Amino acid sequence: MKIMAKKILFGTILALCAAAFFAVFAFAADDGTETYQSFLVTSEWLQANLDKVVIIDARAQSLYKGQQGHLPGAVNAEWTYFANMAGKGGDPKWGDIPDGATLAKKIGALGIDGKKEVIVYGDGGDWGNAAWVIWALRATGLKNARMLDGGFTVWRASGGKTSDKTTTNKPVTYPNVSIDPSYNVTTEWLAERLSDPAIRIVDARPSQEYSGEIRLFGEARPGHIPGAINISWDSVFTSDFKILPEADLAAFFSSSGFNDKDQEIIIYDYAGVRSAFMTMVFRLAGFKNARNYDSSYVTWCANPELEIRQGPNP
Repeated sequence: MKIMAKKILFGTILALCAAAFFAVFAFAADDGTETYQSFLVTSEWLQANLDKVVIIDARAQSLYKGQQGHLPGAVNAEWTYFANMAGKGGDPKWGDIPDGATLAKKIGALGIDGKKEVIVYGDGGDWGNAAWVIWALRATGLKNARMLDGGFTVWRASGGKTSDKTTTNKPVTYPNVSIDPSYNVTTEWLAERLSDPAIRIVDARPSQEYSGEIRLFGEARPGHIPGAINISWDSVFTSDFKILPEADLAAFFSSSGFNDKDQEIIIYDYAGVRSAFMTMVFRLAGFKNARNYDSSYVTWCANPELEIRQGPNP
C-alpha cells in the first residue's frame, strides 16, 4: 500500500509539474515571439475551461446575435471596438489602435482585468478579426490572451454548445498602459523608410487587390505600396480554417523568402485587420520583429504625395 501511495503521489507531482510547465508556456514571450501554446487554444480545451476565462466574440454583431448563436458567456466586440473609428477611411488615425488610456477603458469595460485569461474567437475564413483583438491586447502588454484555432466554425463542428443569450460582463479596471511601439508603425515611419533594404514590406491582401485589378473597398487609388511583396492572409490556413501546423508554417514562410528571424517585417492590408492577423502569424513562426501598419493602404492611397504601384510586381 505504501508503494502504491508513493506512486500515486509521484504521479500527482508529475502532473502538477506538467501543468505548471504548460501554464508558463501559454504566455507570450517578452521578446514578442509566440508559440502555438501562447497564441492558440483548441475547441476541446475551451470546452473544458469555459467557466475559467473571459471570452470575446470578435465577429460582427449580426453573427453574434444570429441564428447560430455564439459561445456561452461570450461578450461581443469586433475589431472596430478596439480601433479609432472617428471620421472615415483615409482620414488620419482612422482605423488605428487608440492611445493606451482609451484602449484600457474599452478593455476594462469587457470585464478584462489583465489577470484572468482571455480567449478570442472569430469565424473560419473571416478576415482575422480575432487576431486583431489579440494583437491590440498584446500591444498593451497582455500576454495571457489566446485565439480559438478555427474559430466558431470549428467550435460548432466539434460539438461545442452555443447560446443566444447576450452577455454583458461587469466592467473592471484595466491598468492604463502605453501602446508598445514594437507592434505597429505609422504612415510617417513607413514613408521615411520605404527604401531601407533592412525592412521587408508585406501586403496581406489577395492578389487582385494588391495589383489594383479591383477596388474592393472603393480605394482612392488601387494598387500597393512600392516594394511590398504579396502574401495573402488566407495562405496560412488548413482546409478547416486552422493555422497551418508548425512545420508547414515554417516551410511556407521559408519558401516565400523569409528565413531571417531577426528581420523587421512590416505588414499591411486595406485597414489593418488582415495584416494584424498576419503580424501575429509571422510572430508565431518566430519573426519577433513583425509589425502591423494599422493605418494601412486606405490611409496610404488617400495621400496623393505617397507613391503607389499597380500590377503583380513589387
